[in-house]
Amino acid sequence: MQKKRLRRTILVTGIAAVVLWAGGSIAENQLQAPEKELVIEGKKPARFLHATHLEMGLTCGTCHHDEKGSPLTADGIGSLQDPGKLRCVSCHNADHPDKKLQSAKDVFHARCKDCHKAGHNGKKGPNKCSSCHLKKK
Repeated sequence: MQKKRLRRTILVTGIAAVVLWAGGSIAENQLQAPEKELVIEGKKPARFLHATHLEMGLTCGTCHHDEKGSPLTADGIGSLQDPGKLRCVSCHNADHPDKKLQSAKDVFHARCKDCHKAGHNGKKGPNKCSSCHLKKK
């Protein structure tokens, strides 16, 4: 009887450990920002590197927010059911109630250019158009 209970305890503990380990790995993968350079498509495509911004000490909530405008944390981003919600155009489009925030161009220019001019931790970002925008081939 005692051996059965011990085996059951070991089995349950083992299963719990595997589930927690797998869940932790999944959560970690969801919380990692893309390492590759992102190209934001549009009339004049722009490039963006998460790594550069994270190395400066910026948080996810600096750019990413929920539908109420509250900054999202890495955990909040990791728990999104639809990762497509992180794309600015998922909300910043013709349906956005604020006309000034309907265009992706306006949103990026307001957020990025203002931040690049103001700087963060004593570092300012590039301000020339060609620093972010790619030349079309």
